[in-house]
Amino acid sequence: MKKRTYQTKHIVGAFLTGAMLFSGFSFAAVSASDSFNSAGQTTEKVSFYVNGEDRSTEDVYENHGIAAPASIVQYGTTYVPVRMVAEMMGTPVFWDQSTRSVSIGTPSVKLFNTSGEPTGSATLEQVNDGVKVKISASGLTPGKHGFHVHENPIESNDFKSAGAHFNPMNKQHGLQNPKGSHVGDMPNLIVEKDGTVEAELIIKHATLEKDQTNSLLGRSLIIHEGEDDEKSDPAGNSGDRIMGGNIPK
Repeated sequence: MKKRTYQTKHIVGAFLTGAMLFSGFSFAAVSASDSFNSAGQTTEKVSFYVNGEDRSTEDVYENHGIAAPASIVQYGTTYVPVRMVAEMMGTPVFWDQSTRSVSIGTPSVKLFNTSGEPTGSATLEQVNDGVKVKISASGLTPGKHGFHVHENPIESNDFKSAGAHFNPMNKQHGLQNPKGSHVGDMPNLIVEKDGTVEAELIIKHATLEKDQTNSLLGRSLIIHEGEDDEKSDPAGNSGDRIMGGNIPK
């Protein structure tokens, strides 16, 4: 019988398919009281994204106060050190506490409106000239909307908690501002008549590397109700913050 050999890509594929929860991650911060109601039923579950693809499932396994997909349970537990193994293989893992979301490969962002209703998603990818953002959202008014990276994560669905635009280089706002722009400044989103938008944008001078001053990890994406004039400091007169989501770290 010919001996089968496995390359790293095969191991990574099997790993990403079957082992996506772990003991060494930040789940210790999620208490049993957060995830179970008074009747002992699961109220929160973990979402999984692999290279931007949603791999979440409705089938869950109750693991110390965390609702994990039953498909990843091995020998009665989900204890697999994903972050450790992934980093050894050069595959980054990202975690967003607010939405209980794990992203493997590329960071994925869940988007919500001011009422906390899900409205879409975005993925971020490191490219040669910065970070590429792919966004898909609905529930917006037709026309142009300001779209920015803000300096803080959103807390308790309060978009004001996201703070100002991400501006580590202390520039002024606007892609057309001679004294700008913020690292978090992006072109306007153009929303269709049905209230949906699909777009790909590049955030120049940004990175997804951890512990860098221009890193987007742990910050937030915010969509505004109006058009960004791309030159007025500090936010382009783009109006209220109406949609957003946290970038995992």
